[in-house]
Amino acid sequence: MSNYSIPNDVLTQELQRIGSLIAKRELQQAALALNDARKRYGGDARIFLLASRLAEQAGNAEGALQSARQAQQAAPGWPVAEMELALLLLRQGKREEALARARRVVELAPDDLSVVRRAAGIAIQADDLQATVAWLRKLVSLKPQEYTFRSLLAKQLLTSGAVEEALAMYNELVQEQPWDTEALSGRARAALTLGQLTQAQQDAEALVQLEPSNKSHQHVLALSRGESPKTLPEEGVKALFDSFAERFDETLWTALEYRVPQKAADILLQAHPDRKFNLLDLGCGTGLVGACLGRIDGYIIGVDLSDEMIRKAAQHGVYERFHNVNILDALRTTPGDHYEAITCCDVLVYVGDPKEVIPNALRILKAGGHFIFSCESATEEEEDIVLRPSERFAHKASAVQRWCEEAGFDEITIEQLPQLRREGGEPLPGFLVTARKSQTVH
Repeated sequence: MSNYSIPNDVLTQELQRIGSLIAKRELQQAALALNDARKRYGGDARIFLLASRLAEQAGNAEGALQSARQAQQAAPGWPVAEMELALLLLRQGKREEALARARRVVELAPDDLSVVRRAAGIAIQADDLQATVAWLRKLVSLKPQEYTFRSLLAKQLLTSGAVEEALAMYNELVQEQPWDTEALSGRARAALTLGQLTQAQQDAEALVQLEPSNKSHQHVLALSRGESPKTLPEEGVKALFDSFAERFDETLWTALEYRVPQKAADILLQAHPDRKFNLLDLGCGTGLVGACLGRIDGYIIGVDLSDEMIRKAAQHGVYERFHNVNILDALRTTPGDHYEAITCCDVLVYVGDPKEVIPNALRILKAGGHFIFSCESATEEEEDIVLRPSERFAHKASAVQRWCEEAGFDEITIEQLPQLRREGGEPLPGFLVTARKSQTVH
């Protein structure tokens, strides 16, 4: 993993043999050999590293971490041991400590390409944009001709808001590899952000020609033509949340202070203090609504586009089953008068136009049932539905009220939320809607 030389002695040869046993999952034999090596050679840091790998393979997370820390303590300042500890911490979800360890390794070996590359990977997964950009810049300076490093840096610069620098870098990348759809897409989005619609349209047209069935490219083309798409492309939303699933709860709950699922759960339990109801959780994500509710005397059905989100939601053990489809398809195929409650938290920001969602929710609710959903706020001076630069839709509260009334909901409560969550360090306003289906059967 590093430029540091590895000695070719008897212990090294033995450790390589043990490492091969672990790779082949011959764990019992590896454990015996490792214990023998420890008795003969004492506290060599490499022995602890292998012990960590063995424990991790055996499913002993605590033992793996303990051995990795022992390796670092046995050879303080050795970049290999420091980085292996950082990577293990990351795999165990301890992102802040992993990032701190990665910073230390880069300080120890600032010009080691492998060290900086792995540190950048940790920063990306830890959602530290500043460290990510800094270490990618370092990678590019160490190996300026490496296309992959420059591509990653351009993407992170665009994400961080350094749009002009990202555009300049994308110009170079596209010139080198004009068939690279990722570079073309990045340049198109950077150009869109800067209002360079001609450039954005040219790149979007090239993307559609290269991948005509890709709806994300068609979406960018529509934006470059000044059109306002009614929804976001399904493939892009799925890819976003598949990649975000592992750190979704930590990011939303801790960093973004997102509390809508708890509010929705509180409303449901107030309406059903006996916990006797059936719930359809649209866009269930990692199952935050179910986790806030806990077990109910009924069933919770989750719907989400992302396989990875559903996998995380299933770990709560409160959902009866899941449907891996978009919410419109789920609503269209669900029989009428089927649920006492439906939740839809932070989902319409991706769906966009809710005019099909709201009537279908009414149809499948039982009499007296509740539809609870959240929206980002558009001002009353804006259009009913606005696509923000964040590529999320905002909705006007008065329009949502009107659509619920037109669908037939008879009791509609809109709670204004000065902070739906945080974005860019600032509160993002939104609102939470509770719409009740009439008790009277018409």
